[in-house]
Amino acid sequence: MYDPLAKSWDAWRVPGDDPRVYAVYVDGRDIVWLSDFGANAIHAFDPETETFTTYPNSTEGANVRQINGRDREVWLPQSGADRLVVIRTDAAG
Repeated sequence: MYDPLAKSWDAWRVPGDDPRVYAVYVDGRDIVWLSDFGANAIHAFDPETETFTTYPNSTEGANVRQINGRDREVWLPQSGADRLVVIRTDAAG
């Protein structure tokens, strides 16, 4: 994350032993959603708290290659499983 006032960068390591981030999506609440082929999971990063929440994919080799969303929903097409998964969030965004 770049801070133009301080002219500096911050970075956070994705959880896991072998992270392989593929798709990235930022929702209306500024939560950063990442698909991780290495962990076969989805990570949600909250820049305010600087914490990750991890959601395991529903099957091995789910291969989420795109992420999209709308108010309180994050859509995850699992190309490796031929299914569409939705994560519903608590807050409007």
